[in-house]
Amino acid sequence: MSSRQPSSRNPGHVIKYDNFQIYTGPCKVCQPGVEPWIRQFCKLNPWYVQIDNDWAGDWFNQYGIASNFDEFDAAVELMTDSHSADWARYSEEKICVIHQQAMKIYGMLHARWICQPKGMAAMKDKYEKGIYGKCIRYGCSGTHLLPMGTTFTLRRHSAKLFCPKCNDIYRAPDSIVLDGAHFGPAFPHMFLYEYKQFDKTAEFEPFEIKAFGFKIHRNPHSRFPVHMKNRYDQENPEMSTYKDKE
Repeated sequence: MSSRQPSSRNPGHVIKYDNFQIYTGPCKVCQPGVEPWIRQFCKLNPWYVQIDNDWAGDWFNQYGIASNFDEFDAAVELMTDSHSADWARYSEEKICVIHQQAMKIYGMLHARWICQPKGMAAMKDKYEKGIYGKCIRYGCSGTHLLPMGTTFTLRRHSAKLFCPKCNDIYRAPDSIVLDGAHFGPAFPHMFLYEYKQFDKTAEFEPFEIKAFGFKIHRNPHSRFPVHMKNRYDQENPEMSTYKDKE
């Protein structure tokens, strides 16, 4: 009687990792009882909107991203809940690595998606609900903020907040640890171009410095007021200590 060799194939089961439920085997659609990966991601990270599976899987939209990740194809399969036959031989350890890469890839795709009509419409819904908070400047009267990044490069700067009224950029709350590249520097401007009703720039009235009722004129060589210059060298340091939320 010959001894039976242990199978290296993964029969497929659900594991819990990083607050996600992940199906480990091959599949063409999301398995019953397991929420789609993208829906789980956005529930855990309310600043993001859901990307359509077809759009995420389109090679044209992925241009320039794949070369940065060893498990790019498997990560896209995880995101879109369409696992190839290769998943039958993946260990749980490898699936966890794929998941970590999938989160970074999703962020890079997200910066592109929110500049598309459907993605921008989803961001509009979040903006109107005040998901990203309100401007702290008194003269802005609680204007809702928009998320943005200062670069498309991963792990360079954390996400910032842009005010459509004073046009200033603010740090996100300490509880928000997100990569600014997941939103990108172009989003607020494209958003306000598409939805002009939210552009309150013309309504902003800069604070005038006065003494005894008289305006105090600034030295022409002095630094511009922050709301006019909107450039903070100290606000955008190299993020050597910044870590992605894991």
